[in-house]
Amino acid sequence: MNELVLLIPLVLVASLLSISLNWRIAVACIWLVHVLVAAWLWTAATPEVALAKAITGTTVAVLLWPSLRALFGTGGDVRRQTRRLLDVHGPRATDEPFMLLGALLAAAAAIALSYAFPLVEGASNFAWYWLALLGLLLVVLSKDIVRVGLGLLLLVNAVDLVDTMVARNQGLFAIGARSTVEIGLALALGVSWTFLQARGSRLLDGA
Repeated sequence: MNELVLLIPLVLVASLLSISLNWRIAVACIWLVHVLVAAWLWTAATPEVALAKAITGTTVAVLLWPSLRALFGTGGDVRRQTRRLLDVHGPRATDEPFMLLGALLAAAAAIALSYAFPLVEGASNFAWYWLALLGLLLVVLSKDIVRVGLGLLLLVNAVDLVDTMVARNQGLFAIGARSTVEIGLALALGVSWTFLQARGSRLLDGA
């Protein structure tokens, strides 16, 4: 399979994840990122690594679904309260047009870095640089903690991709360890978001 066939949808899906306001789209995008990375690893590494990545991505999406549904799948008043609660990462300056511009700048930086510092072969350089920079962008500039968490998951995917490309013949322990770390991160994010949803009114009343 041509790497370009996977690279284009990976860029589009990750970009949509960075600018989307819909929680269903966010979960679908984070799952699709894992599936596309798994397809990439199927062609560039081994089927076992790709299968583990696909299973990990499905597990992550399943873990995030109920907490995001509890946060955003509610009425208008509760949704506004949730927005107040989530906006704890800084000033409300990172609106969606700014995030889209940041995603484009991250893509340009990924192209430059993939030529200047090629750690692996071919288009995989751009893929992992792109995921890493976009994840870092979400972590640093996002205005709510949900996007910060999604950015952390993108960073984990970037590390997973470059690590697999550097050492292609990896044992089951290494594959399982990476999957366990990512699933543990998703579980921690889901628990923390659920806690905020359950205790949000008390935190806001005490502020």
